[in-house]
Amino acid sequence: MKRKCRYEPLAAQPLVLVLCQVRFSPVRKMDQYIPAIQDVFRRNGFPIERAAKVHQVTFGASGSVPVQVSEQQRWDYRNRTETWSILVMEDSVVLQTTNYDRFEGFAEKLRLAVQTVLTESEHDQLGVIERVGLRYIDAVRPTGDRDFRYYIREGFHGVSDEVFQPGQHVRHIQSVGGTLVGGHSGKMVVRVSQNLQGVVLPPDLVADAPKALKGADPGTLVTLVDMDHYIEGSFASDADWIVARSFQMHDHIIETFHDHVVTREAIQEWK
Repeated sequence: MKRKCRYEPLAAQPLVLVLCQVRFSPVRKMDQYIPAIQDVFRRNGFPIERAAKVHQVTFGASGSVPVQVSEQQRWDYRNRTETWSILVMEDSVVLQTTNYDRFEGFAEKLRLAVQTVLTESEHDQLGVIERVGLRYIDAVRPTGDRDFRYYIREGFHGVSDEVFQPGQHVRHIQSVGGTLVGGHSGKMVVRVSQNLQGVVLPPDLVADAPKALKGADPGTLVTLVDMDHYIEGSFASDADWIVARSFQMHDHIIETFHDHVVTREAIQEWK
């Protein structure tokens, strides 16, 4: 599979995290397959294993009241520098990195992670894929006297700073819409959020992320661009199919980022 989008290398790229989640029908006895899965990962550059219990909260239709809290076992496999991580649970596998170069390299590791879990658990024959999601996080930190508006297009600027006390205005702006991914209905969420704590990752990703880039000093306004593209349904458990869909989601994210989220001036500065 090859990309069909542009490729503009950015020497000073703002990208801090890329992850892909593949969710599948549950394998309640996943722990029985873990020794074989761990051995494949160990032989392919992921020798560090960390196992822990995690809590998952399911919300009701209103999205405000938790209706179920469940506990699951999670296995976390990392490379030596802990900049790459594969998370395995009974219903999902996640590949994430803070050392991203090109998507082609990311896709190779994604194929390894997904193929290993599906094959060793026999889920490539017995299960279905329910969700494939690709997510990119960029942290925009202006240089010199510039502010975030130099880097982010006008549609994500929010209301005027005059409405608020000086230094107290942070934005949380979101766009959501349907897409097509290989003939399947998808959805993409584009979020621009800011914080004054110097945090370079969204709150839901901080705890489980690989080693991240250094954050900004407290009091510094950080602008996060969070792009999440996914498809949901009932699909065959095929690693090649998953990688092909991830390429298509990647291409749409990249073109959207360049043409509709950040400015050309920003791209030129990051080059």
